[in-house]
Amino acid sequence: MFSVVIPVFNHEAYIVEAVHSALRSAQVSEVLLVDDGSEDTSARLISRLAAQHPGRVRDLTRIADGNRGAHYRLNQLVDEARKDWIAVLNSDDAFVSGRFELLDRWLHGSDASFAFGHLVITDEHGTPVGTKRGIAQPEYPFPRGFREAERARRREFAELLANQNFIATTSNLVFKKSLAQKIGGFSDFRYVHDWDFALRAALQAGGLYIPHFLSLYRDHGGNTIKASQEVVRREVQEMFRNLVRDFPGLVKRAGVPNALAGNIYLAGEKWLGA
Repeated sequence: MFSVVIPVFNHEAYIVEAVHSALRSAQVSEVLLVDDGSEDTSARLISRLAAQHPGRVRDLTRIADGNRGAHYRLNQLVDEARKDWIAVLNSDDAFVSGRFELLDRWLHGSDASFAFGHLVITDEHGTPVGTKRGIAQPEYPFPRGFREAERARRREFAELLANQNFIATTSNLVFKKSLAQKIGGFSDFRYVHDWDFALRAALQAGGLYIPHFLSLYRDHGGNTIKASQEVVRREVQEMFRNLVRDFPGLVKRAGVPNALAGNIYLAGEKWLGA
């Protein structure tokens, strides 16, 4: 059974669909939501959903709690989750039908502590407009001779993630609560907290790549990642500085120097020692 955690900020148009996409699976024990100081009707919608689904939908919103950011809200929700397996859902995304039944089959008997799969990209109305198939559809080409498919088969996810965030979004992640506690939760980044979490997970536990569509990622004008590439670049650089500090052996892992050298956000950065 799974706990689904949904941090919410100004997504009144999408919250109901997001919650219902989780509730339709009997594998979902609970859906936890918290409003992060929205300026629209999101908080009222969360309260209404909790009243309509007592016992399965939990509203953790506190009045005048303000805007703390997605990383803070995710940590708050994970701390409150009652199940060991946790699935994140951004409040403007949705889960594919049958997702949790598929996850249950793949995770049963596995030694994995986190898992991810493919994404369907939709427009703001929910109409499919594309796909994101992990390493098969990267943001940019992996380094020449990197053998990314072979690395994926060997579950060398840290090496792959050192080059780029092919997992793409927290809505594509499921993980054990114990792993989140071991990692220390989501770091204080606005744009790359998902990438940082995935890398730390890959460096500390076994992962599982599930070659099926698991979530619907909504591409619209309000997506957080649609920010200045320079701002994102600075966050990525800080993220890797922290990772090298916390995992001194990272840059010595086979394949990592090549991965970092081909990371477009780290171009020209020599401090990594790669």
